[in-house]
Amino acid sequence: MHLRPLRQLFSRNGTWAIYLSKHISEIREVVVDNVTRMMACGSASMGSRLYKCKNSGCTYTKYLNQSCKSRACSSCGVKSTERWIRQQQHVLPDCEWQHITFTMPSTLWPLFRHNRWLLNRLFKCAVDILTTWAKRQGLEIGVFCALHTYGRKLNWNCHVHASATRGGICQRTGLWKPIYFKAKVTEACWRAAITQLLKEHYSELDLSADDCPFVRHEEDWFAFLRSQYRRRWKLHFGKKTDQQHKTVNYLGRYLKRPPISGSRLHHYSKGGQLTFEYLNHRTGEKEMLTLAAEELICRLIEHIPDKHFKMIRYYGFLSNRRRGEMLPKVYDALEMESKDAPILPCYASMLKKLANVDPYECLLCKEGLEFVSFRAGETREELIRKTILEGQLRSA
Repeated sequence: MHLRPLRQLFSRNGTWAIYLSKHISEIREVVVDNVTRMMACGSASMGSRLYKCKNSGCTYTKYLNQSCKSRACSSCGVKSTERWIRQQQHVLPDCEWQHITFTMPSTLWPLFRHNRWLLNRLFKCAVDILTTWAKRQGLEIGVFCALHTYGRKLNWNCHVHASATRGGICQRTGLWKPIYFKAKVTEACWRAAITQLLKEHYSELDLSADDCPFVRHEEDWFAFLRSQYRRRWKLHFGKKTDQQHKTVNYLGRYLKRPPISGSRLHHYSKGGQLTFEYLNHRTGEKEMLTLAAEELICRLIEHIPDKHFKMIRYYGFLSNRRRGEMLPKVYDALEMESKDAPILPCYASMLKKLANVDPYECLLCKEGLEFVSFRAGETREELIRKTILEGQLRSA
């Protein structure tokens, strides 16, 4: 079986098996679960379905192995991306949009790395700035946010992407009115929100890592936050656009797939090291970074989100509890016609589109296939146990 590029990174020379056997107690359970399923994706270990030809005179049978639906799997991420993009294009109103990237100084990144529960608070810190500004003008806007935890070099770099409508529905008249967000005011509010968040939760933070050796007392912590507040934080305000699908395509490409695509990985060289290219924002040129396979795996797995953590969230009239009531009013205010529910792509339709192959077609008589039975695969515990055993044997 031909290995996909990312799976080859983990399986080559038993790199993941050795790494897992050495650090099993340190790795988050969700990481072990996602990588284990990704390694078995599309194999008999995940279970399989038996199909036979509908033609009674044909003896053709075929097994289709189950996919893993792991957040670490690039193949399963393609399907999730396509489905999410179509759903958003169906829901989001046709109006002007403002895309804002809420970043923070690199000195604060490690705090969120070692205190991952704080990532949940970042959404509210960013969105409250926009929705509060709109409420003061008597408007309700729509916002959807996405969290990124990595930079171009796969280093830890947490920031929030927020896309907000450049207008809102008036709470008194029901009319659509434009709204403008000021960059300097937004940046100042973002600085205040993050420093206040870190100040309030000082007693709950894990500051034992080497990244915070200067913090010995509470006074040291507050002094550090004051120094960060005085800095200029670089927020990126994108140009306003009336084509929200560009933003949706951009975010979907990164949020529903692993942090790096297989196409960016170059061949192994220099004693098992791996090279990938990235865009340097400062120079605007593509550069190359070479890492050992284990180091690259370390960078990849730390960006796998915790179980049930929602990387994309909706606010304002796009929130789940408001959209049923508000979206029809928004469409009326924008003189939009309601869109028909999109047809979400399935495994067969995507394979037909990408490879011009129908997986449910008989290779002999070209008739359709029908489901016969299902065979269960190995349990997660069995797969993990096998991986650890392989790592121990390779390390011996």
